[in-house]
Amino acid sequence: MSANISCINVSPDHFHCRYDHSALSSETMLSPVTSPFEDALAALRISGSVLLHECYRPPWAIEVPDERQLQKLLGAKSDVRVLPFHLVRHGSFVLHHDGLEPIDIETNDVVICTGGKRHRMAFGATSEAVSLADILSSQANQREVASVARDKRTTELICGVFLLRSVPLNPMLAALPPVLKLRTAGDDVSPLLMRVAESLGEELALGHRSSFMALRLLEVFCAAAISEHRRAEGQHMPGWFKALDDPKIGSAMARIHQNPGAPWTVALLAEAVAMSPSRFAARFRETTRQSAMAYVTRWRMSVACRLLRETELALPEIAAEIGYQDTAAFSRAFKALVGQSPSPWRQETRLRSNTFPAA
Repeated sequence: MSANISCINVSPDHFHCRYDHSALSSETMLSPVTSPFEDALAALRISGSVLLHECYRPPWAIEVPDERQLQKLLGAKSDVRVLPFHLVRHGSFVLHHDGLEPIDIETNDVVICTGGKRHRMAFGATSEAVSLADILSSQANQREVASVARDKRTTELICGVFLLRSVPLNPMLAALPPVLKLRTAGDDVSPLLMRVAESLGEELALGHRSSFMALRLLEVFCAAAISEHRRAEGQHMPGWFKALDDPKIGSAMARIHQNPGAPWTVALLAEAVAMSPSRFAARFRETTRQSAMAYVTRWRMSVACRLLRETELALPEIAAEIGYQDTAAFSRAFKALVGQSPSPWRQETRLRSNTFPAA
């Protein structure tokens, strides 16, 4: 494998920064909701980091570990989702992902692995793969990518990770397929995704891997990719993305997100979208694969997770914010879904987040 490496030397210090919880309030966290899609997307607290920008000539193969090992490699905490992405600026490779058939990745494709499983990128016949950890720990053979002569068999690859926080119970992440493959150039591509991918490539070509601009571009890149997935595939995928575009169910979901603390019942939601309670309940379950009240509860607890982690609000205040006048009832509902009572969950999350991954 011939690699011309231009990558960072990964250490936990690169990914960690102080986080000031006191600077946030419930008003900061619960900003006006424009749509359930935007609400769930904003709740992910996306950031990103470029791990390597390299050119390879065949044969070559790179092994990317599963998410738990990747968290350890990058010094990320266990409550932060780490989604690897690979953007091909030139050339191609084949993605071998556990549980899936091989996927051809071409020039201007980006692939985002959301399922947490290990995968391998390869071009040409080779029995050996270099681990991502070995590449990131190596400082040998460094050379600017721009200096590498390209031909049809050369692959210019940008690899990185998107870091997602506040993900417990977020319906968006659960609705994504294990691998997203998207085009970043062409006639039927989101102009935003195309511009962001091009701008990111230009920023990296200047050697600005950790610049303010590059880090913000990574955030927008992830959001634009998920938006493009919804545009291209949402109507064809059962579940949350399809439900967003259902005139009745999408409208009900919007009301839930706009006011999670309202005293919602099936009857009230049905009335709001001009349906009978029985028809609404059946259609909601058919479209989203869960009951309307289960969705209400899960979203309320997702909001509670954000408020517990990112504000100093007391438990009764958080309970009231999401529609519970009884703090004990809130605690029981929270534990039933999250697996832990709110106070110890907040304490553990704060300990993990005191120095948590940042791009």
